[in-house]
Amino acid sequence: MELRAIYMERDGTVIELLHFASPGSAAERELPRPLNRHGLTHLSFQVDDMDGVLAGVEQFGGRVLEDTRIRPSADTSAILCTDPDGTLIELVQRASG
Repeated sequence: MELRAIYMERDGTVIELLHFASPGSAAERELPRPLNRHGLTHLSFQVDDMDGVLAGVEQFGGRVLEDTRIRPSADTSAILCTDPDGTLIELVQRASG
């Protein structure tokens, strides 16, 4: 197996990115994965500028799922989008921080 791992760290959070050069990877059959599936279904991030982040999602090949936009309270909004590989990402913005 040929594997390359890169670790990104900021403010105590570490994200590991893996690339399997050999034997490669198998395509997911259902993208985005349903939220009620076992295992990792999505990532969630709190953002300060929802509109700016959503513009970046589309600029870099992701897709904004407009029909998922919700406003659970007066100062909170959330929406789902996908990265270019179809990974589901939840973005949350809270006005009060």
